Amino acid sequence: MPIRFQTLALFMVAVASASAVERAAFAQTYKGLKYSPAPASGTWAILDRDGANRPVARYLSSLGGGETGTGVIVSPAFVIASDKIVFTICGHDGPSGGQGKNFIALIDSRKGATLQKTFAPGNDAMQERSWDVAKLRGREVRIEIHDGDPGTGFAWLGVGRIDAGDPLRVDFRDGLPKDWNTILDPVQSRPEILRNGVPFLRHASQYSLAPASGKREIACGFAAERIFFLGGTVAYGRPLETVGFIDLEYRDGSRDSIPLMVGFTLDIAGKQLSRSKAIHLHPSADPFQHYLVVAPRPGEIEKIVLRASAEAASTPRITAITFQTQATGDQLEPLPDAKPAVEEEAWIRSHVITARSLDMERIVAEIRQAHKMQ
Repeated sequence: MPIRFQTLALFMVAVASASAVERAAFAQTYKGLKYSPAPASGTWAILDRDGANRPVARYLSSLGGGETGTGVIVSPAFVIASDKIVFTICGHDGPSGGQGKNFIALIDSRKGATLQKTFAPGNDAMQERSWDVAKLRGREVRIEIHDGDPGTGFAWLGVGRIDAGDPLRVDFRDGLPKDWNTILDPVQSRPEILRNGVPFLRHASQYSLAPASGKREIACGFAAERIFFLGGTVAYGRPLETVGFIDLEYRDGSRDSIPLMVGFTLDIAGKQLSRSKAIHLHPSADPFQHYLVVAPRPGEIEKIVLRASAEAASTPRITAITFQTQATGDQLEPLPDAKPAVEEEAWIRSHVITARSLDMERIVAEIRQAHKMQ
């Protein structure tokens, strides 16, 4: 081989090797928090927004975990004592319908047989439907609502009310009755990795790591350059409403507290982020979840505390936490090779939250201006 071509070949090998080492070193800095999903978390939630993020009357929706969420929710057993069961339903069974994955069904509670079934109507607006059950009087049954479509669009359904007479009357505007049970999809309960840009390790069935009340503590015991929190939404809330906090507690006894505030670190659930300059959220590989980035102080983080506000009416979504750190430990899972694009890295640097440099007065003013608040 001529010397100049041999030299060029050696140079190309060296560049490729250096690039591989650089990618490996970069990948090693991202570690996902390991956790097991709560048994009652997942797809189903009482929401006041439809699939297009438009305000609607509160209803039971499988958009609680985003369109990719799947699962089944089941009523208590009851005995049919009327000739008709009336209900309202909305949502989609795939882009063109007809997939047979999203539906409401009447089930024989003793034999498990399906007696009636109605599929999502292919409409965001509530549609009234009914089942003729005159011949089923005296039969013990239950109602099951299924979302079996893990797609990212036209893959959800909702129910507004169900009227089966005296045995079962439900209006989901009043919330989810305590005797309705969620069945998690085993596939959704397994961990998955979101890769684009900043990677995350999450369980799709986990609605939020943040508690509805009280607090949740996550032990750390290491330093980190950055911490990324995936989720960034709340089912309903007003701009400037603080529904919780992220507390970083350090080994030296100090603490930083970041508010989970609508218009700042949270947005109303939906695909489209607010255009407000106050929003500190970036899109992720999941169109219904976004991430915020925090730069902790130098030194060891003893724990992260996710704390609910006492007056909060909705739970903030935090479904995964990624640490940019060289630390190792049983609670950390090394994530695959990933590197944010130049534009994303620039956004991270300009929107990283630090407790010492955060100008909340400016943030509040921008939220008020964006939402035309007095």
